[in-house]
Parts: sequence; structure tokens; C-alpha cells
Amino acid sequence: MPGRARAVAILVGLALIVGGATLFLVFLKPMVAGRVRALARQRGLVASWQDMRIRLPSRFAFDRLVVTRVAGGDTVMTAAEIEARASMGSLLRFRPEISGLRMSRAEIRIGGRSASAADTLLDDAPTGRDDPERLARVRRSASSIAQMLTRSTRSLPGLGFDDVTIRPTAGADQLWGGVHIAALEHVPTRDGSRVVFDGTLLGASEIPFSGSLSRTRDLEVQGRIDLKIPNPDGGTPTPLRLTLDGALEQNRSQRTLALRDGAQAHVGELAFRLGGQVAERGPRFAFQLAADDLSEDKVKRSLPPAVLGPLTGLAVRGTWDYRLDVDLDLEHPDSAKFRADVIPHGLALDPQRSSLRLAGLDQPFIAAIHLPRDRIVHRDLSPANPHFRPLDAITNHLAMAVVTNEDGGFFRHRGFNVGAMQEAIGENLRSASFRRGAGTITMQIGRNLWLGHDRTLARKGQEVVLAWVLEHLTGLPKERLLEIYLNIIEWGPDVHGADEAAHFYFDRDAGDLSLEESLFLATLVPSPARWRNRLDGEGHVRRHIRAQMHFIGRAMIAKGWLAEDALPPTDELDVEIRGPARSILFPDADPEVAGAGPWFKRVWTSVTGGR
Repeated sequence: MPGRARAVAILVGLALIVGGATLFLVFLKPMVAGRVRALARQRGLVASWQDMRIRLPSRFAFDRLVVTRVAGGDTVMTAAEIEARASMGSLLRFRPEISGLRMSRAEIRIGGRSASAADTLLDDAPTGRDDPERLARVRRSASSIAQMLTRSTRSLPGLGFDDVTIRPTAGADQLWGGVHIAALEHVPTRDGSRVVFDGTLLGASEIPFSGSLSRTRDLEVQGRIDLKIPNPDGGTPTPLRLTLDGALEQNRSQRTLALRDGAQAHVGELAFRLGGQVAERGPRFAFQLAADDLSEDKVKRSLPPAVLGPLTGLAVRGTWDYRLDVDLDLEHPDSAKFRADVIPHGLALDPQRSSLRLAGLDQPFIAAIHLPRDRIVHRDLSPANPHFRPLDAITNHLAMAVVTNEDGGFFRHRGFNVGAMQEAIGENLRSASFRRGAGTITMQIGRNLWLGHDRTLARKGQEVVLAWVLEHLTGLPKERLLEIYLNIIEWGPDVHGADEAAHFYFDRDAGDLSLEESLFLATLVPSPARWRNRLDGEGHVRRHIRAQMHFIGRAMIAKGWLAEDALPPTDELDVEIRGPARSILFPDADPEVAGAGPWFKRVWTSVTGGR
């Protein structure tokens, strides 16, 4: 009897275990599915999948997972398989929390949609409403990242990526093309953890990379990334290594994680001191970078030609230090701080060794103007060009309207507008999208004369460097920079410079434009290819463009550049298109193009293709 009773007890125990496990599975699957859908809804998303499987004790897998946005229905993520691991404690609390994740054959879209923001720096420009709901979603995502960083002290979360591609959202205005992660694996070690990865940076040129990041139990961190930068002239790619060496400091009561003093990063021979902090409250992210005794030789030995671009032709004497300080609090977007300083030590241009022409810009020269899609046109900035106009020959209304709309702080900054950058960061955070840029007129000169319009991080960095050099090392006064700008920028189809624009739209000289005509031309500069969209079917200025013209006029009044009684009411702001643009707007109502001059024939051909 005792043996039989023991057997019965074992069988009963097994039955209870099996029954309990079955009951647990019955409740677990819908609980996890509901939790996933709820988390998606909080972020304005919808999650669906072909199949879901439970793997005891705490793993669950999704096949053919698809995540879409509620607004618009566009796809945010697709994955052939995702396997997640939840902590047992969270399952017993009936609120599963992911403690590990493995993803295979997936594509992820990140970033908000752009509102086609130009590099316009007009203070308080009416660029659209803030989006509190989207900002709240961004804050939740950032909070998850902050919590992962500040609470994970012993090891990094369990991660595994296999064939995962991350790209910007379709239509977003981004400075990168995305990344393909061929493999990423978190590897536990005796003393901590290590992440190894390899993949490709996507864009106009693909850049293979590989690397690792390790962290000990004492929170010491080391990392490296090896990149193979394509050679612009073809041939073998140039290797570039980035390294990190430092230690972290955690404050559990404040829920922060900071880099300790002494953290360093190296890019080739370039050494940078690093600082930074992540705080759950906000969340808040701060980062500092400093470098001393930088020189031309060190930079050119450390950075490949493809990264430097036209800067390979820039030669300087002397050295410089660099400082960068960024502080973002998502709870208070308008408190964003951004500071970047160059501290020169005997720094000067070396014209004898420079192939990039920066000296002599105070004299007449032939401007090679870089346009989108790798097009280049030339304009003679001298009296030999009948459309070249010195600054004092361009109506002041037009010059100040363009400055107001494109770079209101032009006469105050030295190439890079830190205040405008902080305001742009705050506005973009509030809208949770890229809605406002912070490019300056000086940066646009660099883009138009040497860099072109490819939107990449390397090109943006080159643009900032050229703007600093133009303002600090060339000796050019602001008036000459503005004169060059107003004579090269695009205002329409093959229309470059203020006088070509004045003749193309109004059949008059750039020195004879009215206030209304000047305000209208200022609205064209951010997107000259869409000039016809500013006008209705009868050739009158559309209502929203009149509002923009009036806004620019009010800003000119606030700056003291326009008398208050000189600005007409919004409804009275209109222009009459009398130049060659009229023949493009109303081709059946005007005389034959054959009777026009050579400049208009060139414009007509560029617009119509010669038809």
C-alpha cells in the first residue's frame, strides 16, 4: 500500500503540474498578445502577426510580424520572426516585460515625416502646429532607452539581430540612408558582457563596418568600430577605426548613468575627451566632446578623402581646439542646449598649398554653382556679366527680405548660428519631426560653390567647416558674403541671382523692385523649383504665400529694416508677373518664344525641354 500510495501521489502531482502548466499557457498567450497590442497602441501603432508560439518557461515568438501606424497606415516594421524573452516576475504579475530579444529578416522604418523644412531661420516662423501626442510617443520610446541604459548595470539586455535593415521613414528629411545589420549578438563573459556586430551603412555609397562593445561588472567600457570608406576615385576602400575607452558611473537614487572623467574616443590620430549623462527623468540626454591641438596634417591622416570631400583641397597653418556640448531634456524641449566652439591658435589659410579657392573671393570670379542631381552652372561675378549686381545695386527690400527669411541672425553670427540651432532642436522636438533647419547663408554659400546638395552627415560637416573658414579666415565682410549669395542662388529654372530673377518674373532691374515683389522673391529661395505653386491659375499670389510675405514683412519691421507703415495688409500683397515667367504660366496667351532674347530662350528650353 505505501508503494501504491506513493505512485498515486506522484501521478496526482504530475497531473497538477501538467494541468497548471496548461492553465498557465491558456492565460499566458492572450495576456502576452494583449500586452504587445497595448504597447503598440500607446505609440500610435497596430501590431499583427501570422502566428504566435509560446516556449516555456518565458519565451514567445511571432512569425510574420507587421507593425503599422494608425495615422496613415504606413508600415513601420516587418519581421519574419521575433522571439522575445520575458522575466518570470513580470509574467507572475501578469504584466510581461521584455528582458531579451532576437529578430530575424526584418526591416524597420524610423523617424517622423518631414514638413519639407528648408534651412530657414526666420524667428517664430509659422511652420505648423506642435504635436503633443507624437512628442509623448517619442518620450516614451526615449524613456525605454534611458531605462535600459540606467538600470542595466551587470550586463546588456539579451539581443540578437540577423539580417535586420533600419531605414528612415519614406519621405523623411534625413541625413543618413539607414543601416543593414548582418549580425549582432550579445555574448555574456565571465566579467560582464560583450556585443559584437557587423553590417553596412546604407546611402549613396555603402560603407561596411564591424565592431564590438564590452562592459565589465565594474562598468568599464571599451569599444571599436572598423569601417571601410569607399574611395571616390575607385580602388581599394580606406579603413577607418573608431575606438572608445572609459568607465560608467551609476546613481541608483537619481536613476542616472554617466561617463566618468577620463573617457576617450579616437578617430585615427584624433583624440577626443568625452563626457555625458543619461537620466530617466525627462528623459534627459547630455553629451560633451573636447579635442586639443588639432591640425591639418592630423585631420588628413585620420579621415579618408570621401569623408573630407572638397576639404582635402583646403590648406591651413596653425592648430585649433574644439568643444561640443549638447543637452536635451524631452520633458522641456525648449530648454535644449547646443554649443560648438573652435578655438584657433595661429590658424590661417595657406593659399599657396590650397587647391580649394577661398582666397580672392573679394575679387571678380567665375562661380561654379552646384545644383541638385550633380548639375553645375556657371555665373561670372563681374561687370562682364550684365546680370551681376553689386550689393548696393540690389534694392534693400529684397536683400533684407531674403536675409530675414533665410538667416535672420546673419549679421550677428560667425557662420554657424548656435541660437538658431537650439531653437530648431526645440521646435523639432515639440513637433517630433524634422520641421526646421538651422542652415545659415554662409553655409548655403559653401553648399552652392563647392559641396552640392547631397544630404549626408559628411556633407553637413563639410558645410559647417567651410562656413567657419569663410567667416573667420578669408577676411570677407558680411556685405561681400551677402553680395555673392544674392548673385548665385537659384530663383527658378536656370535663373540665378537677384537680377536674373527680377527680369524673369517682373521684367525689371533688381534695383527697381517694389516691396511686394521683393517679399514674393524671398518666398521662392527655399524651393525655387516650385515657383509656379506660389501663383494661382490667373497669375495672382496664393493666399498662404501672401500670409508668408506679410510674416516676413513683420519680421523686417521688428528688426528695424522696414518702416511699419510701409507694409500693406495681407490681402493687398500681390504681384504682376510680367517677365518671361508669364509666357511659361500662360504659353497660349503670349507671343512666340522665337522673338525673345537668348537668355529667355535658354530658360524656356530648360523648362519645356525645347517643345
